[in-house]
Amino acid sequence: MQNQEIFPPQATSNFFQDLYQDDQPAGRVIGTKSTTGVIRKGIDTEGIIAIDNGALRLQPLIKPGWGRQGIAYGPYERANGLALAVFLVNGHNTSQTGSINSLIRQILRWMKVSEEKTLRWLLNLQKFRWLLGLLSVSNKQRIIRRIKYWANNRQKLPRPAEVYENLAVGWFPQEVPSDPCSTGNAFIVHAADSENGELWTHVGSNLLSAVKGLQNVQIYYIIILREKGAAYYAASVSNAYGLGSYPNMRPIAIDPFHEDENVYASVYQSVQGEIGFWVDTRVYGTQVQQIPPLSTWYGTAHGADRLIGNGLLGDSQTEIGGLWTIYKGSFSQTEKGAVPVVIDSLAVLNPGNPSGLVHLILETSDNVTTANIIWRFQDEENFWSLSLGADKCQLIIRSDGISQSVAVSDEWYLQPNSIYSLQILDEGQKFSLYLNGKLLFANCFIDTRLNNGTGVGIGAVEANTNLFFRDFEAHSSSIPIPTELDCGSPWVAEGTQVVVSDDFGSGIFGDLAGKTTNTGDSTEGNSLASRTWRKEMGRGSMQLTGNGSVKVLASVQKPNPGRTVYTVSWVNPEFADVQVDITPPGSKRGQGEKGRGGLIFWQDSHNYMIINNWVDDSIPNSPVCGSISSFFCINGFEDVYDAVWTNVGNRLCWGITHTLRVVFDGMNYTAFINDEPVLYRCLRDVYPDCNPLAINRIGIVANWEWGDDTGSIFTNFQARK
Repeated sequence: MQNQEIFPPQATSNFFQDLYQDDQPAGRVIGTKSTTGVIRKGIDTEGIIAIDNGALRLQPLIKPGWGRQGIAYGPYERANGLALAVFLVNGHNTSQTGSINSLIRQILRWMKVSEEKTLRWLLNLQKFRWLLGLLSVSNKQRIIRRIKYWANNRQKLPRPAEVYENLAVGWFPQEVPSDPCSTGNAFIVHAADSENGELWTHVGSNLLSAVKGLQNVQIYYIIILREKGAAYYAASVSNAYGLGSYPNMRPIAIDPFHEDENVYASVYQSVQGEIGFWVDTRVYGTQVQQIPPLSTWYGTAHGADRLIGNGLLGDSQTEIGGLWTIYKGSFSQTEKGAVPVVIDSLAVLNPGNPSGLVHLILETSDNVTTANIIWRFQDEENFWSLSLGADKCQLIIRSDGISQSVAVSDEWYLQPNSIYSLQILDEGQKFSLYLNGKLLFANCFIDTRLNNGTGVGIGAVEANTNLFFRDFEAHSSSIPIPTELDCGSPWVAEGTQVVVSDDFGSGIFGDLAGKTTNTGDSTEGNSLASRTWRKEMGRGSMQLTGNGSVKVLASVQKPNPGRTVYTVSWVNPEFADVQVDITPPGSKRGQGEKGRGGLIFWQDSHNYMIINNWVDDSIPNSPVCGSISSFFCINGFEDVYDAVWTNVGNRLCWGITHTLRVVFDGMNYTAFINDEPVLYRCLRDVYPDCNPLAINRIGIVANWEWGDDTGSIFTNFQARK
């Protein structure tokens, strides 16, 4: 650990970019300089932080916990517009600690010995290759660490408290914070079980839940400091759940409270993986820059007003966004903020576009009355409002002049002589409401009514000179990432020309092997036979049903035996964009049905990648339990605990058809469910020395993943180059 002087360090003013282009072996990163000359500080207790293939590598800790692994830069002096951008892919957003029941059972399960008789296992050529891979130099260190992790996390051993928060990115007052969840201005990723990850931000002493259902994709985390507090932003590829679409970012939260004078820009990891699975976190770029255009107190807002001064509200220009329109009553500006001076007052600011984030500070004195925050305002007869009083909060929509209560609760209310941060996070399709970082009504609201309304504002029921509104700001839902913070684009690729398609033929029955595809020969000059389905592996069968689909020949009573793969030849070994519609078997929880349908990218029998769904009712107390998983066989070696996966919640369900699409260039891949990206990875994130796979064939698979498929149905296979 660096920087352990007796006296506090002096803040530095050297801003920087670190894109990790200099390869560094594990354990040798801390103390080196970035290409811009800034020292990489932090801590690496187990000596496992490395740089390779253009990214920082944070490997899983054998002993999980905060304060053991991370990188830091600084210190920097807090200032308006001082910005941190970190571009990374987290190992698993649902990473958390967990106990291993039995080390021996875990190893046998890993080797899959428990599925076969010992003699058959030893005589299996594929298992022999697995043993050779296990003993290879490139795998040895990683596998030894994994076994040590399993041994150190056995259920019978005394263990520290469970860790459910796995990643921290942000500004901290210490170089190595002992608990990033309780200090600084930072993003925290929390394991959310079937919802995968939950993205939190610091708001005062609380953690605001901004996105629940955070998927395992590349993400920009951006935090722009203010004199007090910070503004939080996030971005990823287009259509990523809860995030902005690069090169734009989405505002996530405002913190008006933190005021640490000197801070470090840091990335810290506590745990990676779950129940034996793990994969490295990869950081592509870290930047600290002073952004002069964002050095105002309101930063990126398109409408903002301190609400401090003299005279009536509306008589003077706001900082940005034009003039207030007073629809009812009156507000007077004071040194502490605007106060309502007439019963039933309403003031609206119109920035010209809908707002994705609205934030306001409320301050009460001895006498608490009701305050309203307004958004989606179309006119005086059509808008949404959140009302907070001395005994309750209430969500109200006013439509065509009629007010309707949508939600009401006495759990959240205003108390005397207190300061409150009030925030609305609005995606257009749904919105969430927060008081001091706590989610009001313990729920977000899916509602598109009035979502084209561009007005935002404040309201009060009573005249009260002891209720103060101040620091009002509204931000667009999509804001360009400042060029100073750009660390490069997330990986994006898309096929443009359909080369192979198959509707699996009405009136055609029998095994899929031998069937020719509907299209796939004319544009490439190949014979019709070059697009013939072929069975590559497995003892199971996929049968044409006669109604335009292929079904895995299996049931709950007789599941598909292991992995079954069918492929067709492919035209471009360097790229494929493949999709298929899959209907998992069954109709509801409790039937014992298991969906394991997916896609495969095949170089040869020793090198391939599988991406499949996992629909299962084996985990109790979860209405839907689904995930997308990727498995790799490289040079004949496949380690099931190298699988990279993401929990997708109710995006998958028994009996409901979804489109699984995977784009793969032989090294990078992104998996989509119904056009939403849910999983990204580079093969070198898992195997640093891996060569690109040549995509010689593509196809469909019924996979083994802690259980066998019981009858998935495939329709509408299509592949683009």
